Amino acid sequence: MITDNIMVAFEHFHYMKKKKRNGGKGYLALKLDMSKAYDRVEWLFLEQMLLSLGFHRNWVRLVMSCVSSISYSILVNVQPTNVITPSRGLRQGDPLSPYLFLICTEGLAALINDAVSKNEIHGVKVSRAAPMVTHLFFADYSLMFTRANLQETQKVLNILNTYEAASGQVVNVDKSEVSYSRNVSENMPNMLQQRFGFKAVETHDPYLGLPTYIGRSKKAVFHNVRDRVWKKLKGWKEKLLSRAGKEVLIKAVIQAIPMYAMQCFEIPLPYVRIWRGCVRISGGGKRVTSERWR
Repeated sequence: MITDNIMVAFEHFHYMKKKKRNGGKGYLALKLDMSKAYDRVEWLFLEQMLLSLGFHRNWVRLVMSCVSSISYSILVNVQPTNVITPSRGLRQGDPLSPYLFLICTEGLAALINDAVSKNEIHGVKVSRAAPMVTHLFFADYSLMFTRANLQETQKVLNILNTYEAASGQVVNVDKSEVSYSRNVSENMPNMLQQRFGFKAVETHDPYLGLPTYIGRSKKAVFHNVRDRVWKKLKGWKEKLLSRAGKEVLIKAVIQAIPMYAMQCFEIPLPYVRIWRGCVRISGGGKRVTSERWR
C-alpha cells in the first residue's frame, strides 16, 4: 500500500533528524527524480528484465507487442503529418505502464541489493531489531539511504550510472535532493556535494503527497491540506452545478484530500473540523452550497 511507503520513509527521516550530533555513523538520504521517466524506458531493457524475472517468452512477446505497436501523427494546420514510430518509452495513461515501469526499477533494486550483499553500501536501521532500509521505490518516486562517506557515495553513483546506461533513465540533478543526519561532520556534506551535485536540503519536499518530517508546529506542515480543499471549492462553477451536484462533488473529491493524510498522521484540530464539515453534509437532509464553506 502507498501508506506503507509513507510511514517507513517518515520513520527513517525522523530517525535521521533525531540522531545525536556526536554519536554513531552519519547517514544521508537521496530523493531521486528521473527525467521523463516513462518516456526514456528502453524496450530492450524492459524485455530482458521480464525474461530475467522468469516470465514465459510467449507472454513477454505479447507484452512487448502491446508496448511497441504504437505510432503517432501530428496535426499541422488540420492536416496529419507522416506517421512517427517511437523506439522506446511507455505510454502515459496506459493501465499496463505503471506495472512495466516497476519491473524496470527492479533492475536498480537488484544492483542495490547486490552491493548490500557485498557490504559495499549500508542502509539505515532505526533500531537494533529493525531491518536495514537502503531504498524505497513507489512507481517513479525513489528514495535511497546510505552512510555519509566517500566510499559508499561513490558506489551509489556507480550504481546509478550503470542503471542509466542500461535502462535509458536519467537522474534529474536539478530536481533531486539530498539530506544528512544531524551527526554528519561539518566538512563531509561539502565533499559529498561535489560528487552528487544534488540540492542539499534540511527537509525534503512532500513524499507521495505527505510530509517527510513534522516538527513542533503541525499546523504549518498540514496547512497545504486546507489550501488544497479551498482550491477545489473555489474552482467550482456555481452556475453549472446544482446543490445536489455540489454535495456529490464534496463527498467524492473534497473528503478524499484530508482522509488521505489521516491514514498516516493525526491532523491538528482546526483542520479536522473542515473534514467533519464534509461529513455533516449528508445529515439532516440539508443541502450545502459553496457559500457555506466561505
